[in-house]
Amino acid sequence: MKIKKILFTIFSVITFLFFAFHLFNELYFLRQPIRNIPNDNSVFVSPANWKIIKIIHQDELTDWNTKLYKNNNVVIDNWTEWFSWATLISIMMTPLDAHFQKAPLYSKLINQYYYPGHFYNATKSNDIMSSTFQNEYNSMLYFTPEWYQFRIIQIAGFMAWRIVSLLEPNDIVEQWQFIWAIKLWSQVSVVLDDNFEVLAKEWDIVIDWETIIAKKKDITSGIATFNNGNITRNPDIKLDIENSIRYWLFEIIHPNYIINFFWIIILIVQILAWMKILSENKLWKYWVLIPIYNIYLAFKLAWKPIRTWSILLYPILFLWLPLLTTNIYRYILLLLICLIPRFIAQFLIAKKYWKNKWFSIWLCLCPFVFYPYLAWIKK
Repeated sequence: MKIKKILFTIFSVITFLFFAFHLFNELYFLRQPIRNIPNDNSVFVSPANWKIIKIIHQDELTDWNTKLYKNNNVVIDNWTEWFSWATLISIMMTPLDAHFQKAPLYSKLINQYYYPGHFYNATKSNDIMSSTFQNEYNSMLYFTPEWYQFRIIQIAGFMAWRIVSLLEPNDIVEQWQFIWAIKLWSQVSVVLDDNFEVLAKEWDIVIDWETIIAKKKDITSGIATFNNGNITRNPDIKLDIENSIRYWLFEIIHPNYIINFFWIIILIVQILAWMKILSENKLWKYWVLIPIYNIYLAFKLAWKPIRTWSILLYPILFLWLPLLTTNIYRYILLLLICLIPRFIAQFLIAKKYWKNKWFSIWLCLCPFVFYPYLAWIKK
């Protein structure tokens, strides 16, 4: 029994931390705050949110005598290729900042490529900027209608092992559009050509879509638009990484896959727990594998009078919930209609096992932990 309790405690703690992280990620980390967008294509607004940790100009970037260039020359050369003059602006983000990146101005995506590098701490900046130039990143080259060019680089961090791009080459974006997302600690670097005048300074706090970090030098710019035949250049940047050992290693241990495996483990534990509960109630345990009918069995265990309508009402409402909502109030109402019968059933199941009201509440809030408890740890 002690071994069971120890294993259950470990499973409970891991599950709680996993769901706490998941809720933080979905409800706060991936928020989309309302911004006051300039809607002025002569200015370059910040594509990311928080602090500028470094601004490096062309003569500093490509000075082969510096340790910065010696350690990162391949990446720097790729980022500054086709730029007669380049200025790098590196913006660092923490987990408390909004991580959806935005289009800095009206432009067209010409090329993008992904590099599976390291995962150094992106919140630190040193002389060689190891996290900026050596971490996993996704680089995107843009042109404006005036043929000004800039590059946006999404850089993963110590815990940010997922980069999402919402665009494809030749897509045209407006200044108000979402274009990327980086999950957890990370950086966003900007490379501007000599047609932009940099206004920002190191250690400035910037707000995505609001803070102007540069502007076009030509004061008449900002009104040009793309024509069908405009900007057909698609530079081919070749990085031979597809067959490298490091590429496949990062694919195997990528946290996205680890999270998916953990979800599978939780699902398997739930199925086994419900098989045990059904067996104890003299029901065929493999009924739990049948969708919708397993919900009916849960209600049957809880209270027989609600089983007849729950088999119809609960699944139908749950499946049609996204389609029946036109406003937030109706959405909340329908969600409650779906969840209240479920909570009632869980309260009654806990009561059937002689558990108190606090256990019933926890069973409603965290069934992934407390159904295994009912199955294997109960007295």
